[in-house]
Amino acid sequence: MSHNWRDVTSIILPPGLVFILALITGILSKTLLLETPSKENYTENTIEMSGVEIVHNKFDNKKHSLNLIAADKVVYKGKRMNFFNPNLISYVKDQDFVEISSLRANSNSDMSVVNLSGAAEIRQVDDEGKTVLKVSSEELVFKVKDKIIETDRAVVVEQNQFRIDGTGMIFDQKLSTFEVKQQASLKSRSLLDK
Repeated sequence: MSHNWRDVTSIILPPGLVFILALITGILSKTLLLETPSKENYTENTIEMSGVEIVHNKFDNKKHSLNLIAADKVVYKGKRMNFFNPNLISYVKDQDFVEISSLRANSNSDMSVVNLSGAAEIRQVDDEGKTVLKVSSEELVFKVKDKIIETDRAVVVEQNQFRIDGTGMIFDQKLSTFEVKQQASLKSRSLLDK
């Protein structure tokens, strides 16, 4: 009985070759085919708009709870929005509304937190448009969903009858509560006018 060695080798070698080729292919794919992110390929989109008005109603769709943000200019870069000379109006059901303004502000893309800086000011306004309460600070943080405005910086609180100077404050718009954190000094309006 004669053997054809060519047939024998074709039966024995292919499984060994397939295994070796699979091993080599796996090693090469891990080392040669992996792409490293290139900094040159990364681009960050920037959008700039002038005279912008944004109605933000993510957390509540009732009209009285909307926040209206107006600004001279808005620059949207990446996941952050920068506002120049912003004015934000915040409404809460059955209560006076609050106007917040500053020289600059920035926010994350979903506008859950707005950071205001540079001559930041809060005005609580009644139904007739009269200022009931005015708060001034260099920086304010507005937590939109919770309707809380706070700062750790120096703050001045003014009302018809008094003025409070202090450091840090928390203003809860929903509860209509106001707290000066430290070094609060109260002066009545009659003393200030003298």
